Amino acid sequence: MKKLIYILIFGALHLSGFAQSRLQNPAGTRDGNSPDISHRDSVKTPNIPHFRKTWQWRHDGVYTEDIPLDTTLDNAHNYNYIFRKSIANTYLANFPSPYISDIYIERAKEEDFYPLTNIRAYLFKPVDALNFNTTTPFTQLTYKTGGGKGKNETFLDIWHSQNIRPYWNAGFRYNLISSDGRYMNQKAKAYNVSFFSSYEYERWVVNFFINQNNGKFNENGGIVDKKYIRDTTINAENIPVNLSNTTNSYRNFNFYTQVQYNIGKEKEVARSKDTTITYPAKAILAVKVEDNVHRFKEASVNRDFFPHTYLDTVKSADMQSNRLYNLSSKFVVNEHPKYKYLPGIYAGLDFEYLDYTGRTSLDTINNRGKDLYTGTWLTGGLFNVDTTALFNFDAAVRLCLLGDYIGNFTVEGFLRQYLRKDRSSYIRVDASIESKTVNPFFSRYIGNHDYWENNFSNIKTFSVEGRYINERSRTELGVGWNNTIDYVYFDTAAMPVQSSKNLMVLTLWGKQKFKAGNFHFDQTVYVQKSTQEDVLSLPTVALYSHNYYQNAFFKKVLKFVIGIDLFYNTKFYADKYQPSSMQFYNQREEKTGGYPKVDVFLDFGIKRAHLFLKYEHVNYFITNGEYFSALDYPINPGMFKFGLSWNFFD
Repeated sequence: MKKLIYILIFGALHLSGFAQSRLQNPAGTRDGNSPDISHRDSVKTPNIPHFRKTWQWRHDGVYTEDIPLDTTLDNAHNYNYIFRKSIANTYLANFPSPYISDIYIERAKEEDFYPLTNIRAYLFKPVDALNFNTTTPFTQLTYKTGGGKGKNETFLDIWHSQNIRPYWNAGFRYNLISSDGRYMNQKAKAYNVSFFSSYEYERWVVNFFINQNNGKFNENGGIVDKKYIRDTTINAENIPVNLSNTTNSYRNFNFYTQVQYNIGKEKEVARSKDTTITYPAKAILAVKVEDNVHRFKEASVNRDFFPHTYLDTVKSADMQSNRLYNLSSKFVVNEHPKYKYLPGIYAGLDFEYLDYTGRTSLDTINNRGKDLYTGTWLTGGLFNVDTTALFNFDAAVRLCLLGDYIGNFTVEGFLRQYLRKDRSSYIRVDASIESKTVNPFFSRYIGNHDYWENNFSNIKTFSVEGRYINERSRTELGVGWNNTIDYVYFDTAAMPVQSSKNLMVLTLWGKQKFKAGNFHFDQTVYVQKSTQEDVLSLPTVALYSHNYYQNAFFKKVLKFVIGIDLFYNTKFYADKYQPSSMQFYNQREEKTGGYPKVDVFLDFGIKRAHLFLKYEHVNYFITNGEYFSALDYPINPGMFKFGLSWNFFD
């Protein structure tokens, strides 16, 4: 009820928001594909239609890509971030909780502060932010909940954006995920508050972002014995677990700003859906600051659960932190407005400073220290992303010239060939090759239950993915190949080790949306194979089947969707989880998987409001007790959920 009151308050704030400046040409864009935030003050016109454009900058300001904000009814009931990103995951059942994707090519990219990698879906960072251009204020309120008293799960997401002036947009976002957990000692919370702004006046472009992510997870170490799931009918909240009064918490702060100055004579050119004003060249300066802290606390050390205790036999109080400063400068020669296949080109320098703070020895006094890492990087690339061209590409290179990362490099890019003039079908190939220094987390970590010091070699990776997409037939087919030399992973003792063997992963996937009248059958299948099963175990097959009936009533004012979702993956050695380091690690005790999880849902759309009713894990009542994700972590029993999302445009 408290969250619903918050929604009503924010709705009232929307009605009394800043005065909204109107855009002269809301469909226009300017400055190398960025939306037109005109520098000419416009006359305020009553009842102007709502227009909203959202985009992101690629390569710290080189060019833009349109990224629509999701306001559709489809899949409104599926709000769990990890399952929106990947159809199969090893996780701790609770939302939010640490996770790792079981689809190798969809695993979260490694964070500079490594403990955040397994909770990346709950973070909102500068790379995730959207730039807005709106003719009227836009607010999106989303509230979703389920579980009832003592086992409640709550999701609250609030966006607001508006143009303060025709050339200046500002907004904020608040996102909260909290859960009591269905099993004992599982309470969790993750939230973030963000402020962002876009400014474009004459030749100047400025983007700004600042936010903080916070979270805290109670750790229960999994259930004591699987027999409570397989051989009894005991309620989930009464099943004995391994840990109590044990928590992991984090704080992540981000500041990012980017300044561009356009050079030369402006020129208006047509794009596929609108027009843009471009300049021959521009100079870019971007500044990024990130500050992170991770803490593990244990009120009373459980020596029966943790095999090693190095520092304190009474309680655990581990902390690690880092601070990252990145300064990036580029000079860009834009694509030629007349010769659409003549690419743009850019070059620049990045400077990076990282300090990493943690324990440096097993001494109990004065045992904390700071490791410093610096690097100066040469960056450059070629790009052609003209939306009227049938062939696009982007190639980027980054090479460390000086500092602790000297010799590290990344070469990556994509090719996209459209097969029809309406751009409804295309073939895309993505490839990358990289050599990078091992993350400081793997080099040394000293906690009460975890201790390692390593001198690992650079990790070398090569990956290539190809996909065919046909929007008319709603088909996607793809193949991916990843090769990693000197792969680093956590072994069965929860210790980081470096493999001496090449690790190769082959992935095939297909996505097809079928339709028969008002019946829809959306199918997604992944097939994958690891060459080193002792190092990396993956499910051979993972699938997601989304099936529903859709119709509209009362002159199409009411949209109605009823359906069933099925998640399934074949059996494999899913990882165990180490609460003290918040990491997943190898195990060969028992395979999990081979269990279909079924949800039923009812979605409604009434003008700008979307509502849903859902019963998650409906087959829990006829289960065989094999519904485990991470070893010793059963997924949640059946749960009723409901929610709404409401968009305000004026």
